[in-house]
Amino acid sequence: MRERTLLLEEGERLRAEARIRPALEAAPLWRAFEKVTERYRELLPEVPVARCPFTDAPVWWPIDTAGLDGWFWEYPSGARRHPRTRPPTWVAMTGAMRLAEPVEYTPFPVVPGPGAPFVVPRILGSAPEVRAVIAEVAVGRHTGWAISYFGRPAAGTRLVNLWGGDSYPVVEDGLWTGWERERSGVERYDFDLEPWIGTGALLWITPGDESATLRQGVDKCPYLDLPGPRGLGVVGYGQVRYTPRLG
Repeated sequence: MRERTLLLEEGERLRAEARIRPALEAAPLWRAFEKVTERYRELLPEVPVARCPFTDAPVWWPIDTAGLDGWFWEYPSGARRHPRTRPPTWVAMTGAMRLAEPVEYTPFPVVPGPGAPFVVPRILGSAPEVRAVIAEVAVGRHTGWAISYFGRPAAGTRLVNLWGGDSYPVVEDGLWTGWERERSGVERYDFDLEPWIGTGALLWITPGDESATLRQGVDKCPYLDLPGPRGLGVVGYGQVRYTPRLG
């Protein structure tokens, strides 16, 4: 935690200075900034975000869980690294977050998602062989929810941007082949999770369960009818606003 704090302080100092220097003088500052962000990526903890309903393989993702002031959450292109492994059935991961105010001061925008969990019907309902899994992920004082998709969506299905980002990886035969961007807003989300859980299309993991055991059914499900803004949260410079879509 201490090293993370020092890296963020040094990185922001380098970036601020580089932005006001002529290009030639700024170049070594940007190189130093890249080295700092590289170390930051290495320190990202891998946390359980899902388990594949088809293969039972767990999914661990490198996420900055210390707070939203980390570069992982910088929108649109945070400092991230790919997970070491993913089951070949993995399709996408998005997320939502209930923000605890006052939020951290960030010198960059952060888009952690709506204030309540949701599903994307065009993915989850695209084919019988698609499932989604929701898991709670604490990020500092905030309550986050990772929503992951598995299976075989119908051909041509538009996916959903990675949690906190503005694009999603295109995966073919288990390999990352490029990036696409989805520009739709919350009008394409469904916050009524009960029907999806009732049909077995949406599974869930009990908050705090590090074994990431999959649960089914609406009985005792902690993710139903949660309060929270249904717009996309945008955090920046200590302020929060909600919008139906990003420009």
